[in-house]
Amino acid sequence: ASISAPSRESPASLRAWAESGTALAVGARVRGPDGRVALVRNEWTEGWFVPGGAVEPGEHPRRAARREVREETGPSARVGEPLLVVDQTFADLDGDPQFEAAFVVYAARADGEIPDADRLGVSPDEIEAARWFDDAPERLHDEAYLRPLLRDDPE
Repeated sequence: ASISAPSRESPASLRAWAESGTALAVGARVRGPDGRVALVRNEWTEGWFVPGGAVEPGEHPRRAARREVREETGPSARVGEPLLVVDQTFADLDGDPQFEAAFVVYAARADGEIPDADRLGVSPDEIEAARWFDDAPERLHDEAYLRPLLRDDPE
């Protein structure tokens, strides 16, 4: 899949991540043993989204996905195979392309309680909410590619 993404984050920080960092972000579709899925809302999403974030230089993408799940939801995850790779073109507000990056969503399994949002994330107020869902919520960030992943067979 390919998307063009205007961003509300600082263009300088995103450009630095793309040019000097890894230009790779990961997420995880985390299922519990009962088939529920763990989703988060944070400062940059416009709805519920899979836990995830930037891969740090020298970090394996699966390890980054595991780290992000723990930081954003609490439980430790077993991270499996990639489910989706999205090539992203970040554009300015006029729609002019600025730089490219990739986003990989992995299948993951976890079990446990998700603590209150004020105990999640690496900075205060990063995670607005996190919870287990029986069914995909109505409002999803990047709905076009996320909703089909949430409908997939839990196995």
